[in-house]
Amino acid sequence: MLLLNNDDVKRVLEIGPCMDALEEAYRAQAAGRTYSRPRTQLYMPLAEPGLSYCLKTTEGALLDGRYATLRLTSDVVSEAAVGGVTRRTKVARGPGETYCGLIMVFSAQTLEPVALLHDGYLQLVRVACTSALGARLLARPDATTLGLLGTGGQAWMHLMAMSAVRKLGRVRIHSPNPERCGIFAERARQDLGLAAEATGSAREAVEGADLVVAATNTSQPIVDGAWIAKGAFVVSIVSGDAKTQRRELDDETVRRAARVISHSKETARLQRHGDLWCPVEAGILQWDDIHDLSEVIAGKAPGRSRPEDIMVFKNNVGIGLQFAAVAPRVYELARAKGIGRELPSEWFLQKMKP
Repeated sequence: MLLLNNDDVKRVLEIGPCMDALEEAYRAQAAGRTYSRPRTQLYMPLAEPGLSYCLKTTEGALLDGRYATLRLTSDVVSEAAVGGVTRRTKVARGPGETYCGLIMVFSAQTLEPVALLHDGYLQLVRVACTSALGARLLARPDATTLGLLGTGGQAWMHLMAMSAVRKLGRVRIHSPNPERCGIFAERARQDLGLAAEATGSAREAVEGADLVVAATNTSQPIVDGAWIAKGAFVVSIVSGDAKTQRRELDDETVRRAARVISHSKETARLQRHGDLWCPVEAGILQWDDIHDLSEVIAGKAPGRSRPEDIMVFKNNVGIGLQFAAVAPRVYELARAKGIGRELPSEWFLQKMKP
């Protein structure tokens, strides 16, 4: 079995190939040639106020008989107010202030686990590439101005992925931490050559933008639909679950949208994801009007029909299919390049004796 840490994954996983792998998987999904179990989250309260333990798992496979994957995270999560807004964050409670997130790749032919990957870098890339696929399909071809909310790892990877599908002329960035926002904008100017600027409010970042990306850890709406320009493409990534109904978008954003596309409508209904569940409950949106990204990619659902339409893509949840699409490719590339550390397969296999 090949053990791959985040640095190993970063050496072989690029945005373009990741988007290609995901697009291929979504086409297979639309054709009924995939398996993906909805994500489950087990919560356990901890003694410290506002903290809980969460064990999260999901599985997936493309029905080609080659690999199946299991993604799991073992987290301590905090729900606390920052600047008056409730935010959900993972706490580095592992030894040496570490986190635990793993992806196991199994051979469907020999049963054995062939790879164990740290999920941190792959997680950033797969979310951002999914959003970028949505932008490639639903954003106007002439979209050049990006309003970016957030300055964490997801925000940075989204900036890179959006740059891969649209020629960005101007980037306006906002987060609650002005110092961090300024550093992020400077990095975008230096590393990516973008005309990036920090803004003093979410409104300044969003108003007039052709592309609006909310890549935050908020649990309450931070995008006001009144700010959104006609013709804009809006993407949001928080999901939550029935325990914590997190939102980045307000009801007006959904009300003004000509199309609302989800990543997984089934999971949104099952786990009551706030940005979709709440507008449906309020009568603003109907479940039948929401289509999954895979349906749009396969041509089974409509995309943009007019330049002035506001398009919303709710990248609402990670699904096992994504890891089944990307992790085996990472494993094969790493194996071919001699990257990673090998562990004996017999450590993970057993004989059944009567």
